[in-house]
Amino acid sequence: MWLTQGVVDIVKNEYKVKEKVFEQGGVEVYNSGYFGKIIVSNGKALYCEHDSMIRHEIAAHTAMCSHEEPKRVLVVDGGDGAIAAELLKHKDITIDVVERDANIVDAAKVFGCYDKALEDERVNLIIEDTVQFLGNAKDGAYDIVIINRFDEIYLNDKAVMAHVNRILSEKGLVVMDASSQLFDMAGHKEVLSAFCCEFKIVMPFRYTSMVRPGGEQWFALGSKFFHPTADVNLQRADLTDGFKWYNSDIHVSQFALPTATFNLLKAYIKR
Repeated sequence: MWLTQGVVDIVKNEYKVKEKVFEQGGVEVYNSGYFGKIIVSNGKALYCEHDSMIRHEIAAHTAMCSHEEPKRVLVVDGGDGAIAAELLKHKDITIDVVERDANIVDAAKVFGCYDKALEDERVNLIIEDTVQFLGNAKDGAYDIVIINRFDEIYLNDKAVMAHVNRILSEKGLVVMDASSQLFDMAGHKEVLSAFCCEFKIVMPFRYTSMVRPGGEQWFALGSKFFHPTADVNLQRADLTDGFKWYNSDIHVSQFALPTATFNLLKAYIKR
């Protein structure tokens, strides 16, 4: 059996899978063997067991190690528990996880890698419309916001970033998925543009995915104060236990851009 992922008109990805082990409300989990389990939402493969450490370590620890002393973290659309599990490697933090799709929480139990993180006493799971939650959150409530977006179009980026700016503390920062530079440069620019409206520092950074379009995916970081490469906390980046992929060298290098790409994006980057 093959899991087919459409990318653009001229590219299609297919992955050999053994069986479907979960299906509910548009969310599926496949057992592939080679890639481990693959979680799919609304026809899009989100990540697999073999690349999940890359995606989630990069998202969580780039944010945590770019801030001097983060205490309060919000994860938007984090009901799979993966980013929360990474954040829990850091001490003295509390984590709110808001998830709009309860099916993701159920799928996470079948996926079986991260669901226990949601039961930790430092984690508060909220099932609610994410845009509504952001609109109702208190000013300055969080030091870090991580938006587990997966290129969903339901978010109005500029409206969401206005809320995020408001609910972040005075030195807060946000990390959000920013699509693919190879296959969706327009979408990538749209995210960066929304960040530029609200934040002093705006920089894209990349990660590698085995099941996302082309294998090349990007996050964006927006910061009110800290610079993600100049202010990286080396002790936290290199001495925190449990990392398999992330370290301070990865942290800095993932922000590097080819000259031609930087020239395409320089109107959207603030560094």
